[in-house]
Amino acid sequence: MLISNLSVVLICLTTSIVLAADLLQNSDFEHPHNIAPWVCHDCQASVVNTSYHGHRSLKVTNRHRIQSGLTQFFNVQGGKNLKCRAYIKVLNLPHGKMSVSVKLMSASSTHGRLHHSVIGLNKYVKAQNGWTEIGGDIPIPSGTSRIQISTQIDDPSVNYLFDYSSCQYIEHDPNWKTKANQRINNLRKGTLNISLAGTPPSIGLTVQIKQTKSKFAFGTAIKAPYITDSSYKAYQDFVYNNFEWAVTENALKWRLMEWTKSHINYAKGVDAVKVLKAHGMKVRGHNMFWATTGHSPSWLDSMSSTELLQQMHTRVNGMVSHTGGLLEHWDVNNENIHGDYFEQKTGHSNITMEMFNWMHSLEPNVKLFLNDFAVVNTHLSTTAYKSQGKRFKDSGVPIYGMGVQSHFKTSHLDMDVLKYRLDKVAEVGLPIWITELSILDTNANDKATALDDVMTLYFSHPAVEGVLLWGFWDGGVFDKAIALATGSNVTPNAAGTKWNELFHQRFRTNESHSFDGSTSIHTRAFLGEHDLVIKQNGNIIHTETINLDHGGKTATVHLQGSGLYKTKYLDHV
Repeated sequence: MLISNLSVVLICLTTSIVLAADLLQNSDFEHPHNIAPWVCHDCQASVVNTSYHGHRSLKVTNRHRIQSGLTQFFNVQGGKNLKCRAYIKVLNLPHGKMSVSVKLMSASSTHGRLHHSVIGLNKYVKAQNGWTEIGGDIPIPSGTSRIQISTQIDDPSVNYLFDYSSCQYIEHDPNWKTKANQRINNLRKGTLNISLAGTPPSIGLTVQIKQTKSKFAFGTAIKAPYITDSSYKAYQDFVYNNFEWAVTENALKWRLMEWTKSHINYAKGVDAVKVLKAHGMKVRGHNMFWATTGHSPSWLDSMSSTELLQQMHTRVNGMVSHTGGLLEHWDVNNENIHGDYFEQKTGHSNITMEMFNWMHSLEPNVKLFLNDFAVVNTHLSTTAYKSQGKRFKDSGVPIYGMGVQSHFKTSHLDMDVLKYRLDKVAEVGLPIWITELSILDTNANDKATALDDVMTLYFSHPAVEGVLLWGFWDGGVFDKAIALATGSNVTPNAAGTKWNELFHQRFRTNESHSFDGSTSIHTRAFLGEHDLVIKQNGNIIHTETINLDHGGKTATVHLQGSGLYKTKYLDHV
């Protein structure tokens, strides 16, 4: 008999017109007297007339162990990937607890050996949040023909409702990259029309369309001292030549800024931000607070709730007073689905939402983010992060976007699964920023291939607005195996060369067109800022800068004889 837990299922990630077949039966409990083939293991279950979806759900009570709960067996095909979801509503919490941890589990027998896997984990499910989606994805081992799914809730006293479950295959798409490139052409480009008016020359008139800035954000984390120290010129040149966005890796983090109470080092991070801004770069703020234990100043640990709240306000007010007008974004409470330090210390279960409100009230133009890991590089927290983002959005919190860290520990990636996870986060309905991309592989060629695939997928996804690497140089990264450039001259390796190709060539417009007696040119260019360089017989006669957005643009060049004297623009609506 396979070990039981409670089943938890994921949602269909794409907006396909044809829905994939569901492997679960009786997934919505609409029959008032029948729960089969579900089994309530070491618990009691009854159909009740309240639900997340439809009219009924299943109420699970009288649990005696963490593993006690609802289970179902079903047949599967080994070698495929499985995605599962369900909705639960926690009805009570253990005394003194703000939340409970819920795991979706699977159990299977493969070639006579029993395997248990965590499909998805949500560490902080709260009764006050009502219905919460739980779930995840797993690979089905080859040789497996049958699986049991179940859930663990970390306290047996917890009762809950269960509804709207589903398990489906993540189908392999051999044409994913062709489709991604089609989306890139549709989503990341706009129509540019260049027309001539007046009396153009009969021959030799050309226009070069040269992109200077991208609407999509291409960026990197930086080491603040390397930006402000002139001895790191090669490092600085690589940053300014190959990125348009930056984020300080450590210099704005509270613990590192204020190791000793009231002795705050603003200069290290703020000076670097000012230098980056002076070079035309946009900068993210990382991070105002950090949710996981050990990443806040240790002197906070002994404070009362009132004292801690005062120090938190002092932190926000002090940072904004020094960075106001310099930053585009802030990661508000980093890794909040993996830690609840401030919730526990203040006794306030929604303190992270309050952090968003504090920061927004001081600087309303800065875009505020959640930011977390194990969201797309593993299956564990994808659905938990989606659930958190949706809760924040639905609560009216001034959240702009979802930061997805994206640290890959191998270059051998399953692109079907990666797209599924990205689509799952996109269900929140907020912009996604890939805030900390790294691919760990000592083989730079394999890393380059993976970078090409990952960037193609990210650049093609309609919810993704930008990608920032988590560093690039082997002299300034957490692991040299993620480096894109090496040595004292910051020389690109194969992966760095791939990044430069993507940034400077494949995802950027630089093209020339000849009028050849025609009075108009029509093309598709990547969104962003471009220089239009008008030439006659190879000689530049005029340069104009335009900004191309989704609606497209028409530029009418007025000529008088052989001399250009005015350009008019019409943004398409």
